[in-house]
Amino acid sequence: MKTVLIFAGTTEGRELVEALVRSHVSCHACVATEYGSQLLKSNDYVTVHSGRLDEMGMRALYETISCDIVVDATHPYAQIVTETIKKSIEGTGISYLRLLRGNDVLAQGILSYDSIKDCVEGLKKTTGNILLTTGSKQLAEFTQDENLRKRLFARVLPGLESLELCYHAGLEGRQIIAMQGPFSSEMNEITIREYGIEHLVTKESGAAGGVDSKLEAAQRTGITVHVLKRPMEEEKSGKKNQGLSFAETVSSLEKLLEVSLSRGLLRIVLAGIGPGSGEMMTQEVKEAVLHADYLFGAQRMLDAIDSSAKKYPYYLKKDIVPFLEELSEKTYRDLNMVVLFSGDSGFYSGCKKLYEALKDKEQYDVKIMPGISSVATLAARLGIDWQDGRIISLHGIPKEEWIPMLREEVQTEEKIFLITSGVQDVQKIGQVLSDLEDKTKLTLHFGFQLSYPEEKILEPTCKECEDITEEGLYCGVIQNPFRKRRNLVPVLSDDWFERDKVPMTKEEIRKLSICQMRLKEGDVIYDIGSGTGSVSVQIASLSSSLRVFALECDPQATVLTRKNIEKATLSNVVVVETMAPDGLDALPKADACFIGGSRGNLGKILETLRAINPAMRVVMNAVSMDSICEMYGLLKSFVVRDLSITQISVTKTKEIGQYQMLNANNPVFLFAFTFGE
Repeated sequence: MKTVLIFAGTTEGRELVEALVRSHVSCHACVATEYGSQLLKSNDYVTVHSGRLDEMGMRALYETISCDIVVDATHPYAQIVTETIKKSIEGTGISYLRLLRGNDVLAQGILSYDSIKDCVEGLKKTTGNILLTTGSKQLAEFTQDENLRKRLFARVLPGLESLELCYHAGLEGRQIIAMQGPFSSEMNEITIREYGIEHLVTKESGAAGGVDSKLEAAQRTGITVHVLKRPMEEEKSGKKNQGLSFAETVSSLEKLLEVSLSRGLLRIVLAGIGPGSGEMMTQEVKEAVLHADYLFGAQRMLDAIDSSAKKYPYYLKKDIVPFLEELSEKTYRDLNMVVLFSGDSGFYSGCKKLYEALKDKEQYDVKIMPGISSVATLAARLGIDWQDGRIISLHGIPKEEWIPMLREEVQTEEKIFLITSGVQDVQKIGQVLSDLEDKTKLTLHFGFQLSYPEEKILEPTCKECEDITEEGLYCGVIQNPFRKRRNLVPVLSDDWFERDKVPMTKEEIRKLSICQMRLKEGDVIYDIGSGTGSVSVQIASLSSSLRVFALECDPQATVLTRKNIEKATLSNVVVVETMAPDGLDALPKADACFIGGSRGNLGKILETLRAINPAMRVVMNAVSMDSICEMYGLLKSFVVRDLSITQISVTKTKEIGQYQMLNANNPVFLFAFTFGE
């Protein structure tokens, strides 16, 4: 295997060493200072050489390690070092690669200079404090003018060599900011405001050198930016050399070494950021964001996060997964990715779907970080517990689904927390609950823009909810101290229903029939021949998650069905005035069907039901011998399972004078079965 030596004076140089080490390719790395050796330490696959070398020192090192390939990954402004490296390999036969970081286009409205001398002359014409972020090596060129020196504040690496150069250049301790980057725009802004900076000096180092975050901070604080242009590297041919990108350098190394370097690891953090403002993020999440190379999330979240990372307004699995797959194929660096989710990552969040899509991929290291949910925040603001509350999220749920659920829950739950999609949901909540407010003594609270400066806690009546118009984020809680306890079985009696002269399935038969339907939460049910709607109302009152379609062709019966639905304040029953099987094809697929009357169309009805759902559960009541025989005969023409035929005789007592006399109802045959293959 050929021997590789990397002059690793930049972040890119260190990352190239890491790529080789990760691929179990041995190499040597040169760093100029002791501080550099702290950032890049020797291990089984890399030997670190610390200290500056002249041309002879370089040649001696090449001979000692039997060097075959030199990679110059020094700083773009380190022209003298680059020229020394080039001279040191002349006549040695050593292959030379120049890794040069990308140079992003700078923003408009800045002052740029071809040399430090020009920059100094430009700064002399200004007033106010100056922040130098150009390093320590050329400080002396900025401090020769006494008046300029007094205005300078230099941000340098926290190494002894850097500090000595600062003192040698005449700077006092108060003028020295010794810190290790990278620096976010927020950190840059804090520095600018803390030291009263009016001018910032930087090199044209691109995003990798932190220029983007400096420009962003300068724009927010309104200071002037002075940029030293990048020198162009000259070849003997006279052509200007921009070097190789990181990916091009890796590709060239692979050819020279005849190996394939392993791709970088994507460390992915799925982070809940709380209600929205940065102050509500956990320290764990803040640390992840601080070290992120890429940030993903809804635009409002990205706007609230100050970071030098590359930001992408993606939060759906379909957008993020392809992006990560493409990036993983072409990067040789270990990268930190953070996907931002509002509230808590495990609380009505898109985190779960993304985690399932990423967790088993070898090229990813996926971690979930929780956040503070808006529900927990609202409960804290109100001084109430939330562990005993019912939580309903209205995000992405059609109104026809959550409205009946809310109407039911608010009458039986003492405390309901609501995650809304905005002010329109708040208005609709008030509209839906207005007729229940007086009966149930509801108390409503809404948190508006929780954690943001414009945060408000609202306590409207249901009617006042309809007048709320301010756009923003809303989280609510409805309290009902006088809730009624939820029924666990059908309880409506025959006397409860408005009946007139329309036939009705009697109470005991009704309850047994519903039990035979074996209903589950979220089921869709047909009630064919609904009559007074007693079966439909009884089913719908069991759970707001059920959707019932009451089919009836008699106009008088449909009027009664609607009256009974209104009396029960149900929103999950739809009356369809038709003669079955007409109209069934236009309805959502049912899980179960109750047949109370067929008007001679029983065979066609069963054929249609089976076509709609070959696994539908069907329950039918038969009273006359004709309907009993017809049903029994039809069953022979269908494949069914779980068949149950039960004859039910109910005798109740009737008070006559001072006596309780037996009063028998007509016997009823209850047919129950599930269509089978």
